[in-house]
Amino acid sequence: MKAIKKLLFLLLLSYSVLLHAQIEYHIIDNQSNEPISNVLVYYGDNSIYSNVDGLFFLPEELKAEELYLDGLGYEVLKIQVSDIVDYQITLIKKDQFLDAVVLKGEPRKIKKVKQSPSRKKHWLDGVPHYHGQEYGLFLVKENNRTDVRLTQLTVPIIKKNADWEQSNELMKKKPGKKSYPIKNKRLETNFLFRVQFYEMLSDSSFVKLNYPTKDFVVSGKKFKYELDYSNEEILFPDNGILVSILNMGPCDENGDMLAIPRFKYLERNGDTIKTINNIYDVPLIALHPKKKNEAIDYFQSRYNENTKWREITDRQYPRTVGGPMKQLGLGYELDIYYY
Repeated sequence: MKAIKKLLFLLLLSYSVLLHAQIEYHIIDNQSNEPISNVLVYYGDNSIYSNVDGLFFLPEELKAEELYLDGLGYEVLKIQVSDIVDYQITLIKKDQFLDAVVLKGEPRKIKKVKQSPSRKKHWLDGVPHYHGQEYGLFLVKENNRTDVRLTQLTVPIIKKNADWEQSNELMKKKPGKKSYPIKNKRLETNFLFRVQFYEMLSDSSFVKLNYPTKDFVVSGKKFKYELDYSNEEILFPDNGILVSILNMGPCDENGDMLAIPRFKYLERNGDTIKTINNIYDVPLIALHPKKKNEAIDYFQSRYNENTKWREITDRQYPRTVGGPMKQLGLGYELDIYYY
């Protein structure tokens, strides 16, 4: 009897394994043949990311499905699963890079400049940073006879958002009441953020600079994220530099991207944004008061067709506690070289 039960268990286990069999696919760069990580792969109403080895897994039964692959810096690819050869997919690079800037020579004096990050912690003093959105702070270089080098960057994150679900429940229970208390809700999902650098061209468009990127995990446990560039040559081009913060999407605590089994596309102020099911479980970049002749904010969305950077006006930011004049509250430290 025990032998029969054991045999039945093994048969059921084998059937379960076959039922959930998955096929491994490999994504590589068309020039270097190196694996590409963090590529977003859509199939049907689901999506998954490639891992650090450029691998992702799909159920075996998806042989007739069309895949849509979206990798940062690569052309979008649509391909039928049946057309994939040897379980390998090649993506073509599309990004144009400008060479890094170099120092003019040996400086006679170095001046250090520090901008403190925003200390705002209320959700009304931040701008939601949805998956696929990229915010940029353009730091102007005022004197062409100097060199300016970024040595540190601080990204302030408001980790609590409005708990609208609780407010809606209270509204249902007491429909005649005029106002309802809105409590804060801590960020529950981790997100992977990436810092990149761009140069402004003569037509006010931006091209990515060939500087190293830095990734960091944003969670509900931390308010300030400090990135050290003191050992790297992040030099300003002649007119200034755009420091961008990209939300690459949900990840685990180690920064490995997570599949998003269900998501929503929303239209906000003419932009397409992609969110997980709970659109309020999103980090907010803290803002601070804007001053005259200071840096300029820019924005682009990864999910817009023909996406391009555009300047953000004061009115495009949400209404805030301290008034409408707001700007990305990034902190930074600079070295200015005089010759």
